[in-house]
Amino acid sequence: MNTNKQLRSKIANVNDLLNEIDRISVLRDEQELYFGTQYKLLKHKVEAPIRFVNMITAHVPGVNRVRDVVSSISANSGKSTGKSDWITKVLRLATPLVLNRTLLKDAGWFKKAVVTVASETAVAQVNQNSISNAVSGIASFIRPKKKTKKANLVQGEITAEEAVEGNKYGIPKDSEAY
Repeated sequence: MNTNKQLRSKIANVNDLLNEIDRISVLRDEQELYFGTQYKLLKHKVEAPIRFVNMITAHVPGVNRVRDVVSSISANSGKSTGKSDWITKVLRLATPLVLNRTLLKDAGWFKKAVVTVASETAVAQVNQNSISNAVSGIASFIRPKKKTKKANLVQGEITAEEAVEGNKYGIPKDSEAY
């Protein structure tokens, strides 16, 4: 109530106006401080389950690798950085599993370890850009070449493309509006 009464006070001169501006600035600073601390408290309460899950999963082996794959999928913005992207991380997880279940089924642990290390270094060279470039190269090889048919032109005529060339509105040169 006191603040409403102060807000309704009449300003008679410049000094009253300056005092009112100072009072409102102090009030704004107090409210920003209050809401800032309330936001921090709410954020701390909301993050409590995440902290609990992180504490539990910190002791489980292999969770960090899965977490890296999932976080890179959600955070991938399409820009190629120095870090490996989600395709590389998935391939680094899946390649040893597939090799161990298929080709190295009866191999010993030493051969499996050597192949796992070799496959991870080989897969590290593969990224999203290299896969998309390979797919686009294959697609361009498979696509049929478009043959452009040129109609026989009468001497002195120009094509539609030549008619609007250099004209920013697309109006042909021989039209009435030109």
